[in-house]
Amino acid sequence: MISQLVMKKLLQSTLVAAMSLFAVNSFGQMANGSMAPTLNLTDLNGNTYDVDALLAAGKTVFIDVSATWCGPCWNFHQTHILDDLYSQYGPSGTNEVMVFWVEGDGSTSVAEISGSGSSTQGDWTAGTTFPMVDDAAAANALEIGYFPTLYMICPSRRVWHISPSEVGDYWPVATHIANARACTNPIDAVMNGYTGETSTCGYVSQLKVKVQNKGVNTLTSATITASVAGVTVASKAWTGNLEQFQSAEVNIGANTFTSDTDVDFTITPNGTDVAPSDNLGTQTISMAPEVSNTTLIVKVTTDRYGSETTWKLRKGNNAVLSSGGPFTDLAANGEGVQADVTVTLPANDCYKFEMIDAYGDGMCCNYGNGGYEVTDGNGTVLISGGQFGASEQKRISYGVTSVEDESAVAGVNIFPNPSNGVCNVTMSLTKNEDVSFRVYNVLGSLVSSRDMGTLTPGEYIYQMDMSAQAAGVYTLVMQTNSGVKSYMISINR
Repeated sequence: MISQLVMKKLLQSTLVAAMSLFAVNSFGQMANGSMAPTLNLTDLNGNTYDVDALLAAGKTVFIDVSATWCGPCWNFHQTHILDDLYSQYGPSGTNEVMVFWVEGDGSTSVAEISGSGSSTQGDWTAGTTFPMVDDAAAANALEIGYFPTLYMICPSRRVWHISPSEVGDYWPVATHIANARACTNPIDAVMNGYTGETSTCGYVSQLKVKVQNKGVNTLTSATITASVAGVTVASKAWTGNLEQFQSAEVNIGANTFTSDTDVDFTITPNGTDVAPSDNLGTQTISMAPEVSNTTLIVKVTTDRYGSETTWKLRKGNNAVLSSGGPFTDLAANGEGVQADVTVTLPANDCYKFEMIDAYGDGMCCNYGNGGYEVTDGNGTVLISGGQFGASEQKRISYGVTSVEDESAVAGVNIFPNPSNGVCNVTMSLTKNEDVSFRVYNVLGSLVSSRDMGTLTPGEYIYQMDMSAQAAGVYTLVMQTNSGVKSYMISINR
C-alpha cells in the first residue's frame, strides 16, 4: 500500500505512473552542505563527464533531475532557464558552470526522452543545449526525493538544493549565477528570512531571523540588527560556527510596537562581505486585530488532505484554550467544510492562533482551495489564511491595546536601575486595571512573571526580586487593560 506521503508527492506531477514510485530511492533530499557523491555521467551522444574533475577545475555544476512523464519537470524545462545559464556561463560563455539534465526514472526509455511513447510530456531534446543523461543510478546516488529536483554542486563538492517551490518560480539566470559565484566567495553572510512573530498586541519578545553562510570561510561572528526607519531597535552580537550553506536562527531581541511597522534586518559579518546585497531583509509587524466581544468562531475548510491539518488557540501564557483537527481526508482533490467551533474568551489577553499543516504545504491550492477564518461574534473576520508552509501564527487582541493609555496608567518608575537584582516598580492608576508583569532575558526567554489581578485606582509599588538571575539586561513587560508597555532593567553585581 502506498503511503499518503508518497502518494501526495507523486500527485505533484500532471502525469502519474504507478511504477514511478520505485524509480526514486527515498523521499528525503540531500541536506544542504552534504558532500556530493562521485558521478560519471554519459550523455545521449556517448560523451562521458567526470563531475569530480569539473568541480576540481573550479566549475559549479547544476544538475536537473527529472522524469519524462513529470508535468512540473516539463514546465520548468520549457522555460529554458538552464539553457540560458549554460549559454552565458557554460563552456562557450564565461566557463564558470556546467549543466546536466538527468532522466531519473529507470522505467522510462531513451525514446521517451525524444518524445515517443505514452510516458512522456514531449521531446525533451528539442532546443536543449547542454548534455542530457539517462541514468537512474545517478538519481539514486543524489538521493532524489521527487521530480523535479535541481541541485547546485560547488567546487568544494558541497551540495545546494534549489527547492521545488523556487524551481516553480522559474528563477532568472542572474539568480542562478549569483548562487554559483557564492560557491567561491570567501565571506558571504545572508539574511535568509524572518522567523519570529509577524503580529503583536504591542510587544514582540523575539525578533527572530534566519541567517545563512554562503561563503567558503566558516562564519563565526556577525552583528545582526533590527531597525525601524533607520533607528536600531534591537541588536545581537552573534557568535557561532556556520560552515558553507549552513543556517541558524538568531533572536535579535525584543521591541514594543504601537502600529503596523516595517522592520529592517541586517547582518554584518566580521570581515569584508563580497555580496552585501543579500545582507538585508524586511518584515512587516502588524498589530493584532481587536475582538469586540468574548466570542471567537473558527471556520476551517480543508483541502483533500484534512488529516494533515490542525489548529490551536493559545492564551498569552501559551496555554492551549481550544484546538481542532486532524480532519478527515477526501477521496479526491476538493474542499472539506468543517463544523464551526465557537470559543468564549475567558479574560483580557493577547491570544495566538496557530494553523498547522503536517506535510508542510498549507491548505491551498494544489489539492483544493482550503483555508481558515476566525471571526468575532458579529461575523467580522479577524484573521484568515490558507497559503503557508508548515504553519502560521497570528495574534488576536481582546481588551489589550497597543498603546498605553497614560490617563489610566501613569507615573511608572523603576528604581534602583541598575540594581543588584532587587528593584521596585511604582505606578499610578486612575481606573480599575488588570495588571501583570513578565520579565524576559536577552534571548527572549521568560524568567519571571506575576499576575497582580484587578487593581483599583490608586498608587502602587511592586517589589521585583531577580536576585537569582545573572547580571545583564532584561525587559520588563507590563500588561494592563489599557495597553502593553516595556522597560529595560539592568542587574549589576
